[in-house]
Amino acid sequence: MRRYPEGYEIMAPMAEGSVTDVIGNDESTALRADGSGAASDPQPTLDSSGDSLTEAAYYRIRAMILGGELPIGGPVSVNALAATFGMSRSPVRSAVERLTSERLVRRTDGGAAVAAPNQHDLLDALAVRAPLEGLAARLAAPHIDDLTLARLNEIHSRFVNAVNTEDPGNARRTDLEFHQAIQILSANDCLIDTLERVQMQVILAAYSTAWTSSKRQAVLEHSRILDALAQQDGESAERAAIRHIHNLTGRVLDEWKRSATAAPTRPRF
Repeated sequence: MRRYPEGYEIMAPMAEGSVTDVIGNDESTALRADGSGAASDPQPTLDSSGDSLTEAAYYRIRAMILGGELPIGGPVSVNALAATFGMSRSPVRSAVERLTSERLVRRTDGGAAVAAPNQHDLLDALAVRAPLEGLAARLAAPHIDDLTLARLNEIHSRFVNAVNTEDPGNARRTDLEFHQAIQILSANDCLIDTLERVQMQVILAAYSTAWTSSKRQAVLEHSRILDALAQQDGESAERAAIRHIHNLTGRVLDEWKRSATAAPTRPRF
């Protein structure tokens, strides 16, 4: 099972069976976004296997970073985390090394710290994300059926409700859930893994740059992606998904410009 931040879980594509088997609305296999910040199923078991311990430490530390428990730029202490998790330093150290390779953690003179992406890093991540989201939508289109379409519409309805009730936490969660549902429907593990890493960068950079762009325009953009998928029109779905991320980038830039204009200027002497 693939793990995602803030309570998201999406089952990985199965070796046999249809994509509908994976994304169906059975509660044991459906996409989850309960808003609790904790995974609905247990994290990797803390058994005697070094790999399992490292995997468990990795997901717990990543959740702490993406959930803000480990703040931007704050220290990532192997000793402290090992004590918190009740495990030896070795699997925690391996987990931190993996997070460093994924650019969620950076090395410091004294050890390691949570990465602090800047505005340029966010724009870089969004530039990479746009064509990948488009590819995911195009590959997902042939797998759309009544069941998967109903599931996507249900996620979209929760997103619309969160936006209309001005609930930014749920809006962020359902926004990400919508995109991850489409990615899973692409049934391309390489694409899913790559997009997951890019999305983690976007989430961390959004925290670091204090980006809080409105989701209202995204509602219409998601609807256009849905309409294309409902028609199993891969090319239109791809164009709509790419346009959505490009528009999002434009909204981010506009917000930064407004913030810079509104910021008080220091008097010059």
